[in-house]
Amino acid sequence: MVLAPTITRGTHELAATTAASIHLHYEGAVVETPLAAFTGASHLAGVAVLAPEQGLVEWFPDAGQPLSPLAPFAGEAIGAGWRVAVLVPAARMGEAHRALRGMDLTLQPWWADGETVRFGGPEVP
Repeated sequence: MVLAPTITRGTHELAATTAASIHLHYEGAVVETPLAAFTGASHLAGVAVLAPEQGLVEWFPDAGQPLSPLAPFAGEAIGAGWRVAVLVPAARMGEAHRALRGMDLTLQPWWADGETVRFGGPEVP
């Protein structure tokens, strides 16, 4: 007998896939790619979700990824015309505000709620 796995803890990958599926309601093509591939910085771990028709890129850093190194790459993406959002587990929002303060992007918390991922409202760092 095969049993479906139970999600006991959300991951940044699950949060990114959930966000990508939400964006598919608004446009026909959404791309999930490694954060390192989007930024060209091999030392950045996480997932980038691109919703090009909205001009939006959402970054879901890995749990072990420090957030301060994201700042210069966020600045580059903003300069290239992207609206940037950084989505982190709710417990990391304070860290995200400190690391990205003053940047022209949004921060948004996410958390696991049983087998689903929930998102909080966007905030300005």
